[in-house]
Amino acid sequence: MKLNTYYKVFVVLMAMVLMGACKKDLGNYNYNEINQLAEVNDLPKEVTAIFGKNILLKPDFKFTQDAGTDDSKYSYEWIYIGPNGLGGTKQFTLATTRNLDMKISIVAGTYTAYYNVTDKASGVKYPYKFTLKVVNEINEGWILMCDVNGSARVDMLSLNTTGGFDLVTDLLATTGSQLKLEGKPVMTYTYPTGLLIGPDAISYGLYFGTDSYTTKVDPNSFKWTATMGLSYEMFGIIPPGFYADVIKMANGSSAFMIGKENAYYYDRTQNIYYSAPINYINAEQKEFKVAPFIASNHSSFQFANFYDKTNQRFVKYTNGQATCTTIPDPSLANKKFSFSTGMDLAYMQWVPFNGGEIFGILKGPGTKRFLARFNPANNVQSYYDEITGTDIGLADFYAVSPNLGYIFYAVGSKVYEYDMILKSSKLMLDLGTKKISYFGFYDIKNTTKYPLQNSLFVGSYDTNLPAGADGSLNIYTVPTVNGDLVLDKSYSGFGRIKSLTYRER
Repeated sequence: MKLNTYYKVFVVLMAMVLMGACKKDLGNYNYNEINQLAEVNDLPKEVTAIFGKNILLKPDFKFTQDAGTDDSKYSYEWIYIGPNGLGGTKQFTLATTRNLDMKISIVAGTYTAYYNVTDKASGVKYPYKFTLKVVNEINEGWILMCDVNGSARVDMLSLNTTGGFDLVTDLLATTGSQLKLEGKPVMTYTYPTGLLIGPDAISYGLYFGTDSYTTKVDPNSFKWTATMGLSYEMFGIIPPGFYADVIKMANGSSAFMIGKENAYYYDRTQNIYYSAPINYINAEQKEFKVAPFIASNHSSFQFANFYDKTNQRFVKYTNGQATCTTIPDPSLANKKFSFSTGMDLAYMQWVPFNGGEIFGILKGPGTKRFLARFNPANNVQSYYDEITGTDIGLADFYAVSPNLGYIFYAVGSKVYEYDMILKSSKLMLDLGTKKISYFGFYDIKNTTKYPLQNSLFVGSYDTNLPAGADGSLNIYTVPTVNGDLVLDKSYSGFGRIKSLTYRER
């Protein structure tokens, strides 16, 4: 009993001692306030950036214990939250500098972003939240497949908000695309493919082709993955080193392609992919080599015409078929030429002139050239004769005015117009020391929005200018009654144009 009493007294005394010790210890510690972020200025809550162009943000901030101007005391981070490609999101770092000064390569969209400032002494990070809105101004305009010192480069005339065009040299590098072109330039083309099967979920084809390969890129951001290669749109055996010489929309989400002297057909709605070549005649059980021309009307596709190089003849493809057919000659009373011409083809194009006709320019003996015209629907022949224009046998390029039916051709730096009725040619342009690299009428898809059917495009280059900036493009209106060409637009400062396409919207 006494022991228990002593124990209780001991506990009380110890408690009193501890309380006294704690009381005496009060005031022995210094409680210092940490350096905190007090304010951030010159960084709006919503920032708009332009895809492919530089952004400069210079925030002004202050801390509670200093002006925040000593960079040795702080570290910085610019981040945004974006898609991870798997249906979710993740954090991406833009920069680790005080100011944000960089070219924006983020896909157009609206993102949650943070500017983080960390006090190195305390290790505390202070986030400043803002909205980053990325807009893409490089989304419509003329895309130019150019030659720069023998290599392919894509330049662009980008439509701006005032209706003019801004020059973007080396589009792929400017937009941060993963695609690095190899080889010599061959072609570029755009058309609505329909949703392609595969991981890229692309429904509008923007194609770039060289003599090494053909691929498409994302038509909005210009990003690229290996699965965008043309081979992923092809089934069956693909010839080694295959690339497309020509791609042309047939109608809607269907298209033709020529490569390695073979012709192919694609139709997304029917799930028909480029597979077995269509340059085959069932009745003969023989294939043939096809010339690099596709004559068809994409606004009302029923037929397409190709040229059989092997047997030197015009052949026809009918929508829905797997192969081509020969074209029977008309009766003697209506025959102007044989569809089996016995000549090589220099040029072929479908034009809406005279209700829709095929214009074919054939290579005769020596430097002779012949013009053959016929209706692709009923095979009715409307014209055949030798073209007697000045230096026609030396022509580098040919073109036919879609609405007027005038024949244009380019020889060196000169452009002529040929009158098939008068059988005479007229010098329309003389570019002097410049040389022509591209020539033709552009087959626009939406002719209501883009009334360019009667415009002649002439791409040239000046050897006195630096490579990559020596190219120019003039667009001329073609008047009636053999009138002089009227210069409508002129652009320069890019590479030597080999092919062009318009990114429609």
